[in-house]
Amino acid sequence: MASQSNSIHSLTEKLEAFLKSPHSYFDSSDDAARHRLSEVARKVSFITEARGDTVHRVAHSSLQLPLARIGIETGVFELLSENDGSTATNAELAGKTKVDPVLMKRLLRYYQSMGMISQLADDEYGPNNVTTALASVGGKSGVSYYFEMVNQTFIALPQFLRQTDYVNPTDPSNCPWQLGHHTKQSPFAWLQSHPEMMEFFLPWMANQRDGLPTVFDIVDFQQELGQKTNDSTILFVDVGGAMGHQCVALKQKCPKLAGRVILQEQAPAIEQVKANPLPGFEGIEAQVHDFFTPQPVKGARAYYLRNILHDFPNQKCIEILQNLRAGMTEESVVLIDEMVLPECGAPWRATQLDMSMITCLAATERSEVEWRALIDEAGFKIVKIWTYTQQLRDSVIVTIPK
Repeated sequence: MASQSNSIHSLTEKLEAFLKSPHSYFDSSDDAARHRLSEVARKVSFITEARGDTVHRVAHSSLQLPLARIGIETGVFELLSENDGSTATNAELAGKTKVDPVLMKRLLRYYQSMGMISQLADDEYGPNNVTTALASVGGKSGVSYYFEMVNQTFIALPQFLRQTDYVNPTDPSNCPWQLGHHTKQSPFAWLQSHPEMMEFFLPWMANQRDGLPTVFDIVDFQQELGQKTNDSTILFVDVGGAMGHQCVALKQKCPKLAGRVILQEQAPAIEQVKANPLPGFEGIEAQVHDFFTPQPVKGARAYYLRNILHDFPNQKCIEILQNLRAGMTEESVVLIDEMVLPECGAPWRATQLDMSMITCLAATERSEVEWRALIDEAGFKIVKIWTYTQQLRDSVIVTIPK
């Protein structure tokens, strides 16, 4: 027992030394090593947690989202992140944010305990990697999106499942979204009637995978799509592509790729794209299109669906895919950019998003077995699957008509 105790003390001392100077132990640019370490540390935290700590952590977990929203709204995270590594006092932060100093002290006390900021002394606060993440575009839009739009559906989930005898939700017109928002509208219809939410929704859709590898890091589009093309070739149609980030990324990754790149979205999104185009959007065509109607662009090399099908149950996905088929030629492929979950040990970020799909859309994140069955039923077959993130099992499923 003494030897075991000494080993634990030795391990703890090494971890404490690591926390004091983490960058001297590993290269932060080595994402695979960083991810492995993070997952091990997370599991160690769970298995060493006392029963009471577990209960309190879970019972109070719903505090993190609204408290993070407050930190974003007041500008605390942004102020600390922009401070060039300098620290700030409670009075300084309260003065700059116009928050009552007594309340500010309580907020800061919570933030440091949750690792959202660092506290170096009694009245000395500074940023860390979590602070800068929450102050980023992805952090601000993601927290705000989930707080304003999704949190109500999470809260409604237990009641909804009780009322429906714990049957897996498959009807997007009757799921926790409607119960939580007291509406009969779908999320997309609700979003159109609440255009102010686009301020959070569109940036979050564009930044939710910030820092992860992209499809353009794995797939050689020049090799796969760019053979024997010219400026009139319809190369890439991003169906339901929000602001067009993927179109821009393709052109930046393959600047010599000849052919037309087309973004398709609903009218409100296309209006925003035209009013405030992304840097690098020049030369990309923006077209209003509803993917529940036949595809108007004929003969594209690739029709690209990124995070579209996970929003819908199987029958709706089949409808979307069959609408694409009408525009395809022998040279066309459909690129389905979605998570492909393993049957064992699905990553936590992916399972959280799966629960979001249940609550908001009665939809699902699918395993490879489920994807193959769906694609086959839609009249397509899978040519290959490229997986490009481990955190989410993001993958590109290359499909063609059977």
